[in-house]
Amino acid sequence: MAITSTGYQSPATKREGLIPSVYNKIIMIGADETPMLSLIGTSPVKGIKHSWITDTIGTPKKNAQVEISDFTGDGKSTKVSLSNDTQILTTDISVSKTMQTARTYGGKELEHETTKKAKEHKLDIEYALLGLGRDADVKKSVFKASTARTDMQAGEMAGLFHYVANGATTFSGGKRGNVLAFDSTGDWKGDAAVLNETLLHQILQQIWDSGATPKDIFIGAALKPAINKLATRQFSNETALKAKVVSLDTDFGKVNFRMHRFLSSKFGLADVLIAGDFSYAKNGLFIPTTIEDVPTSKTAKQKRYYTECCLEVRNPNAFAIGVGLKSEQV
Repeated sequence: MAITSTGYQSPATKREGLIPSVYNKIIMIGADETPMLSLIGTSPVKGIKHSWITDTIGTPKKNAQVEISDFTGDGKSTKVSLSNDTQILTTDISVSKTMQTARTYGGKELEHETTKKAKEHKLDIEYALLGLGRDADVKKSVFKASTARTDMQAGEMAGLFHYVANGATTFSGGKRGNVLAFDSTGDWKGDAAVLNETLLHQILQQIWDSGATPKDIFIGAALKPAINKLATRQFSNETALKAKVVSLDTDFGKVNFRMHRFLSSKFGLADVLIAGDFSYAKNGLFIPTTIEDVPTSKTAKQKRYYTECCLEVRNPNAFAIGVGLKSEQV
C-alpha cells in the first residue's frame, strides 16, 4: 500500500514526518501583532487574477396569495462577480558566516533573524489587507482597486476598504457603500465626531440591515477610551482598561473589540473602526508562504520568505467601517 499524507499504521499513532505549513507557523509568531490576519481564514486561489461570486438576499415584502394563484417567476439573478489581483510579498534574510558562528545575545543570529523576518513578513501581508502604502494620501490608498501585474510593474491587491465601499467612488450623505463617515462634512475630511453608543449602533445596524451579524470590531488606541467608557457599564473599569479583547453585549448580540496597531495616527487610521463578521473574509493563497534558501557566492547564508496572495471578501455587506471618529479627550 502506498504511503499517503494522512495514513499511518502501528506502532505509529499519528502521521509524522510532514513539514508543517510555513504560513501557519508565521501566523502563530506574535499573533496579536497581526490580529486581522490571525482572525480570518485562508482559501486556495488558482490564478493571479482571483474572482468569486457574491449574492444578496432580497428585501422582505408582503407575500399573501389566494389559494389558487399564478406563478410569476419574474426574479432575476442578483449574483455579482468580484475580483482581486494576487500580490507577491518577499522578505529577505542574510547573515554572514561569521555571524552564524559568533555567540550573540538572544541566541544564534540566523535563527533570530529568521523569526524576526517572519514577523515582518506577516506585518506586510496585514498592511496589504488594509490597502495601506498604495498612495501618499492614506484616504485614497485604502480605497484603491487592485493593480494587475505587468513585466515592469508589481501586482497589488485591493484592501478591505475597497470592497466595503461596494463600488462607490465618493462619499454621499456620509456614506461610501458600507463606509460611514461621521465627521462634520461627512466625507472623512471634516472634524471627527465623538464615538458613542449611538454612532456604534449605526455602524452595527448597517451590517445587520444587510443580513449579516457583526461579531468583531477592530479599533486603535485613540478610540479605546471611548470603548472603555461603554465597557465600564458592563464590567469594572479595571477590567475594561486591561483587556486586549473586550466582549460587549449590543442590540445585535455579543461583539468582540480587538486592538489593532495599524489603526493609529502613524498609519493615518486613528479615527477608524472596522466591524463585521470576519468569517466572510479570507486570505486567498495562490502560493502559500515558503522559506527558501537563496543561492549566493557571498560569504553569507541567505533565505527568503515568499507569499503570493490576495484578500477575498465573500460578502462585503458583512462589514461596515466607521471613519471620522474620536474619543472625548482627543
